[in-house]
Amino acid sequence: MSETTERFTKILVVDDEPNVLRMVGYALHTEGFAVVVAKNGAEALAKIQSETPDLVILDVLLPDISGEEVCKQLRMKPETLDLPIIMLSARSEVPDKVRGFEAGADEYIVKPITPEELIARIKALLLRYQQVRHITPKKPARVVGFIGAKGGVGTTTVALNIATSLALQQKKVLAAEVRSDYGTFSAQLNLAQGQNQSSIFTSDLEHMQARNIYPHLVELPSGLKLLTGPQKVADYRELEPQRMEAFFQIITPIFDYVILDISCHPDGASQAAIQQCGYVALVVEPESTSLAAGIRIADQLNTWGVKAGKFGIIVVNRAPLVVPLKVDQIKTQLGHDIIGVVPNGCDVFVAAQNAGLPVITYRPGGDITRVFSEITKKISDAPVWGV
Repeated sequence: MSETTERFTKILVVDDEPNVLRMVGYALHTEGFAVVVAKNGAEALAKIQSETPDLVILDVLLPDISGEEVCKQLRMKPETLDLPIIMLSARSEVPDKVRGFEAGADEYIVKPITPEELIARIKALLLRYQQVRHITPKKPARVVGFIGAKGGVGTTTVALNIATSLALQQKKVLAAEVRSDYGTFSAQLNLAQGQNQSSIFTSDLEHMQARNIYPHLVELPSGLKLLTGPQKVADYRELEPQRMEAFFQIITPIFDYVILDISCHPDGASQAAIQQCGYVALVVEPESTSLAAGIRIADQLNTWGVKAGKFGIIVVNRAPLVVPLKVDQIKTQLGHDIIGVVPNGCDVFVAAQNAGLPVITYRPGGDITRVFSEITKKISDAPVWGV
């Protein structure tokens, strides 16, 4: 590492012994590192959120929670999943070291240690971390947008089930509602009305960081993470395109897939979200009003740069129709391929919603689940991803 790099490298030292904090802090300052200190586990977690250090030196025996527990919590969060951690301990037995590594530590150093050796270990770990990040950069998430021909065609239901299907494949998936008014993720899943997107998109741009976004996400048993839309009229407000762009810059390195439930209103936020998508699915019902609205949405998406190959149609039979439109007619009128036809299943959808579950987990062996799984595969295998 160069001296310039060290001057911009921040290290958090976590230890309840003042002498250790002084010794380690002095050694780091001498080498040009910026130093932040914490005296217990809770303070360490708070400092990691507020200070975003580049490396953590973590004592095992802390007065509140153990260093091992702090390490485990950090490894469970996407924003600190690969944060370099050196565990420092007076315990030198092999089982102690094994527990440290199993908790997620990159290095386990036994006290006492000379300042020279500690600095050498720090520099080696930081260099290794930088080289790995350079050689194997994280691919940005595949962003898939779902937009309805009009309200009430089942867009949210489709988006939630596709997102769940991906999460069940052990993918890191975020499903987010992109809308300025009421979002129905919470209602469909019987979630308590808690944090939602409104707090994120009204914060200052400089405060839009992963550590500020992550507490607003809801995690489901499938592993799927949700960012729900506004739940109260007081939270309704237009989403600014520049905030949407900043949001995507932050979240796409964290997840494998980002699934968007996008409002059909042609506003700046919807356009900004659509332009982040590698693939867009238009949800329609097989009836004339929905088709007419779908044609207008398809024309709008075309003006926003969504071309063939990045665009597919999902037909949802929400209720029995006397004379439903034929799939070929819908394809011809909209000018894009049909990637799935969801069969009528009012009873199943209502029962799943009452249970607070997507259909794909409520009835995993059913016909509707099979269709959602097929749609998921088509989207995942779309040529636009370059696979």
